[in-house]
Order: sequence, then structure tokens, then C-alpha cells
Amino acid sequence: MELIRYFKIKKMKNIFLLSLMSAFLFTSCNKENGIPVDPITGEPTPTTEYKLLKKDTTDNDLIVELYSKTETIEMGYIPLYLKIRDISGSAVENALVLFMPMMDMGMMQHSSPVEQPVFNSDSDYYEGMVVFTMASSMGSWNLTVNVNGEDASFTINVLENPTGTKYVGSYNGTDGEKYIVSIVRPFEWSVGMNDVSIMVHKNQSMMSFPAVSDLIIAMDPQMTSMGHGSPNNVSPVSVGNGYYDGQVNYTMTGDWRLNLDLIKAGDTIVNSYIDILF
Repeated sequence: MELIRYFKIKKMKNIFLLSLMSAFLFTSCNKENGIPVDPITGEPTPTTEYKLLKKDTTDNDLIVELYSKTETIEMGYIPLYLKIRDISGSAVENALVLFMPMMDMGMMQHSSPVEQPVFNSDSDYYEGMVVFTMASSMGSWNLTVNVNGEDASFTINVLENPTGTKYVGSYNGTDGEKYIVSIVRPFEWSVGMNDVSIMVHKNQSMMSFPAVSDLIIAMDPQMTSMGHGSPNNVSPVSVGNGYYDGQVNYTMTGDWRLNLDLIKAGDTIVNSYIDILF
């Protein structure tokens, strides 16, 4: 009886060890595919859509973490997200938070359009936006995050838009004003009708970029390499805070230019464009 019991226990141990080995082999296989899994159950584990860029600590010991939905930052409209914690690691959800981006070009400095961060209780992040109007190859970008009167500082490496694309542009209006036109991220284009959102800011000074919401935008998509446009587009209309929402019809993949005429009081003041490639 004792001998039988010994072999039963040994068999159970072997089965358990075999199960563990299978789980770890499954884990290893899935890690190679970039899918994080639980090492015991082998089930996929949830991943965050936010990528930590950098973190800094303010003089009053608040830890500020800066996130994006991509690991790299390109020119144009960029949503940015913050986690703020005290020295004990507890989340701070009622802070006054301000963005101040600054481009240092040596002989001159300037800021850029922003949306100040607001805490979102659904995501547990402070959510804001910066329009980076040029790449870091022209100078250096620094983003100061002011939390309750204390600063955290982040150097941001802003890349050029991919070849064949243009997501932001600066234009001199016939009304004597300067305008910044950008396309709103994220965008995932496909053949057919697509929602499109455009944002317009006035370049009032080196440090002031108010949103402009009182324009009419006429949109004309053209496939530049093929020499044709597309039907049934809906020109973006103002929805407030500088945003203009519409729809664009891509009839095929390739290089598309969204020609955007900014119209004020019946006159076209800016001929702008956004270049898309997908």
C-alpha cells in the first residue's frame, strides 16, 4: 500500500511540474509575439494604452509622470496625459495643472497651442494637448508642467512628420493675422467615409495661441498622385474650442491632400492643407 501511495504522489507531482512547465513555455512563446500573459494561467494580461515618456519631481515632492499613446512624439496635435502622486505614492486628483511648452531656437523662443490638463475620473489621468509646430531639429522643446505652483520639467524630442505627410502648418491670413492649422489625433484611416477633425489657432504672439472657433472651413480632398478628388465629403464645422468636425471620403489608399480654405465674413483668409498617406 505504501509503495502504491508513493507512486501516486510522485505521479501527481510530475503532473503539477509538467503543468508549470507548459505554462512557462506558453508564456515564453507569447512574449516572443509581444503578448504579455500570466505565467501560471497562460492567459493574456491587460496592457495599458498609455506609454510613459518621462517623470520628474517638483520642489514640494509631487511626482509627475508624463504619458502619451505613442512612444515617439511627432509634429502636430499631440494628446498628453499625466499621473501625479505625492511622496507616499498616493494619487493626487485635485491639483491645478498647467502646460507651458517652449521651443528654444537659440536667438529666439516661442511657445505653442495647448489645452490645459483636466483630471478625467474615468481614465484617472490628467488629460491635455500640445500642438508642436516644429521638429526638435530646429531647436529644443521643453514642456514645463506646473502643479499647484511648482514645476516639473520635460525635454521633448519632437520628430518630423513621416515623409509624404503634413499634420500641422502655419499660415499668414489675408486679414493680417497668423493661423496654425492642425489635424486632430488619433486617426486611423480606411477606404470609405472617415471622421476628420481639424483644429485652428491664432498665432497672436510668441506666447499666445488662442483657439479660433468662428470660421467656415471648405474642404476639398485630392489624391495628388492620381489627379482626382472624391465625392460626398462633409466640410468640417465648428464644434467649439477651435475644433472643426467633418467627414472625408477616401476612395482608395495612397497620398491624399486635404485642401482647407478658412473663410471669415465671406472671404477666404487662408488656403491651408493637410497631407495624409495611408
